[in-house]
Amino acid sequence: MKKMNKFIVGLAGAGLAFGLTACGDDSSSSSVAAPTVGDTELAGVVFDGGDYQVPEGELRWIDINGKISEKSLSFYQDSRVAINDNYVFVMEGLGTDNVSMVKPELIEEGAKTAVVWQVKFENSNPVDMAFDGEEAWVALQNADSLVKISTKDGKVVKSIKTGEFATGEEVSPYVTDVEFDDGTLYVLMQRYSSDENFVFTYPKGLVAIYDGSTGKLQDTIQLVTKNPTKLTLYKGNLYVASLGEYDGKADDNRGIEKVDLDAKKSSLVISGKKLGAGIYGFTAEDGIAFAALYKEWGSTPVVKIDLEKGSFEEVKGIADAQATLAYKDGALYVGDHTMGKEKIYVYKDGKLTGFEQPKGAQAPYSIALF
Repeated sequence: MKKMNKFIVGLAGAGLAFGLTACGDDSSSSSVAAPTVGDTELAGVVFDGGDYQVPEGELRWIDINGKISEKSLSFYQDSRVAINDNYVFVMEGLGTDNVSMVKPELIEEGAKTAVVWQVKFENSNPVDMAFDGEEAWVALQNADSLVKISTKDGKVVKSIKTGEFATGEEVSPYVTDVEFDDGTLYVLMQRYSSDENFVFTYPKGLVAIYDGSTGKLQDTIQLVTKNPTKLTLYKGNLYVASLGEYDGKADDNRGIEKVDLDAKKSSLVISGKKLGAGIYGFTAEDGIAFAALYKEWGSTPVVKIDLEKGSFEEVKGIADAQATLAYKDGALYVGDHTMGKEKIYVYKDGKLTGFEQPKGAQAPYSIALF
């Protein structure tokens, strides 16, 4: 396993002041042919880690034949991945707070070759990216701002203040997902708060809508569920998945809601009561979604959902998916965290196929596809 070097791009003069408070996947698209290792095309990347047992996790590539690279790059164990134009973006969690761009086909050659650039956003906890050509909006979950960076060098080109949507004494509204579509930026906010005893309060979530070019706020829409996790666009509407509180309950404070952008109103279309739990992991394409249902810690089975019909069915064989889901072109890549049985699977045409896990690899934590 290669140790990640510190390629830090200075952000002096960017004019950003990030506040620190108490703490709270999805695949991206590519417009060019997928990268190759030798003559074999890559399907995506997986980041192994997130179990909080060791300080570092591992970034590996996955090829179209189901092989996972033996060699890896080391990043902070709580990291998420995204893909755009065949580059991989690694977002290291709170305490490290870096965003790095990686050439995945060069992972085996080490960090000095594979890592193009790395930037640091102090005390920010980057968790998601939304791409706009050669620029990308970065969701900084523990900060009072969003930033737009150049994907050429990671430098900040624009920022948006979001602190006005924080609740109580919190600095951040806890942005958990950002999506960019047709010039518009959709920002999903959890807006929770905690007291001195780390008792958390979860109000209903919020969607803020911005002009993706200027960063000007256009509108906000109140959600009807608590602790939203992910959103997707389908037929001119937003669909938002929510977890609710971390209690494993099945009620109407969680599930999937449909946000009518014209009416500026949201409604619950598949309740947590119907699903049997709230949604921890969520990924979607063309109206078909897959959700990991949080029953309790260690038990997050997966269901396939038709967003338009509101119907769903279980994907049998996955016991603990957590948030390790990525879906594209009819294929779901999902990681199972079950202790002693950690593995990546692909689910396509109703069939679940497991990948051979590299020796010594940690549990899959985040997946992105080309």
